[in-house]
Order: sequence, then C-alpha cells, then structure tokens
Amino acid sequence: MAGIMRWLIIGGTTESVDAVKYLVSKRADVTVSAATDMGAALYGDFPVKLWVGYLNQDQFTRKMQTAEITHVLDASHPYAVEVTQTVQRVCHELGLAYFRYTRRDRMKNGKAAAEGNPMPEIHSVAGGREAARVLNELTGNVALLTGVKTLDIYRNYVKNFQERCYARVLDNEASKARCREIFEDENHWQAQMPPFDIEANRRFLKMSGAKALVTKDSGAAGGLPEKLEAARLEGVSVILIRRPEEKDILENLDRLDVYFT
Repeated sequence: MAGIMRWLIIGGTTESVDAVKYLVSKRADVTVSAATDMGAALYGDFPVKLWVGYLNQDQFTRKMQTAEITHVLDASHPYAVEVTQTVQRVCHELGLAYFRYTRRDRMKNGKAAAEGNPMPEIHSVAGGREAARVLNELTGNVALLTGVKTLDIYRNYVKNFQERCYARVLDNEASKARCREIFEDENHWQAQMPPFDIEANRRFLKMSGAKALVTKDSGAAGGLPEKLEAARLEGVSVILIRRPEEKDILENLDRLDVYFT
C-alpha cells in the first residue's frame, strides 16, 4: 500500500456504521462526517475522528484539505441528494477517490424486498409535490411519515392540509419547533424516536384516522416493511416516494479489500 490513506465517511446511517466497522477492522485512519449529534452518537464506540454539523461545499473542501483526506466513502441517506452531490463535486475538484455505498433493498413489483406480504394500493411518485397531487385526488386523513424537512410542501400543496394531515417526526427540538410552525393544531403531529415496529405504525395510523400513508422507499433499514405491513393491516393506501436513481453504487464493502492488500 503506497502512501497513507485517510478515509472520510459521510455518515448518519446504518450503512455508515457498517462502513466504519469495515474500515476500522482494516486499521484505516477514519473520519466520519455526521450532520447531527444524533448521527454522531452512532460512532461512540469506534476509534474515529468526528465532524459534527451540516457542511457546505467550501467547508467540506477546507476540512478535507486540512485533514489530508485521500478516500471518501459516501454512506449518507439515499434521499440526502444535496450532500451527495456536494461531496462528489469536492472529490472531483480535489482529485479524491469517491465511493457511494447505499441501501439496495428497495421496493420491487409492489412488494418490499424484505417482505412478501400482500400489499394495499400503492401509488409510486417521484417527490413531495407529486405525492400532494395524488392526495388531492383521494379523500380522508393522511399520515405523513416522510420527515420534517418536506412538511412545508404538503402544507402548501395538499388541500385542507390542517384538517387532513398528521405527521410523525424525530424527537428533537429542531423538528418540534418546525412542526409548531407548520401545524396549527399540535395534536396533528407526534415527535418520537425510531425504530418503529408494525404496532407502533398501526397506532399512529389509528390515532390519525389515516386513509393514506406517505413514506419514502427507505428499504428495510429505514423501516419500510413495517410501515407497509401496518398499512395493509389497517386498510390504508400508500403513496411511496421513489428513491433517487444512482449510478456506480458500491454494493459490497469487500470490494475495497484491494486497497488494504
């Protein structure tokens, strides 16, 4: 192995923990970038350096140069398109090796890859605005399980949003503050921490009286099978936001063994 390799993992996901375990087992020099304190807490048991907080392109560039990073393993969330594009640009400009490692267990043929249960009606959409258009064609209440960042899209585009829509978000101060801005009635949102099993999802659907559930295709690691099974058991239709298409995905960390021989 020529020269010193310093790896940066773009983290905050279960995949990134797998990546950390792999690189630490190879005795690599590892730094992890996590946007939040909750994400950073995933690596407390590992001998890694941490960058905590949201970084823009200039900040990534400066920190990578200062840390003399040589290889970047992007294990960020599949829907965190902006950070992936930012890191790719920085790696291209600095001439660094870049690898994208992400979830592959997406929906296939109307069923979750990890589950074989009969499913309710599923509307596949590209994003929040398309999901809102589908909801405007449906009747009844809506369970929004898409995270806090896109709630403003539904508020702006779903008819009778304040009466129909209920959201579950992560239990942190930023999410709760945003929900207070979005919703007029605090009974229309709940702040909880994952993981959420089938029964937890069913309880939320019953509480909200939902006839439709909106979620991302986040795979088994993101709790999608449990959401779909809860929807099936409660007779709730699903609006599924497709995962952004990505190319050149690293599917197996063992493919990196060549760097450690």
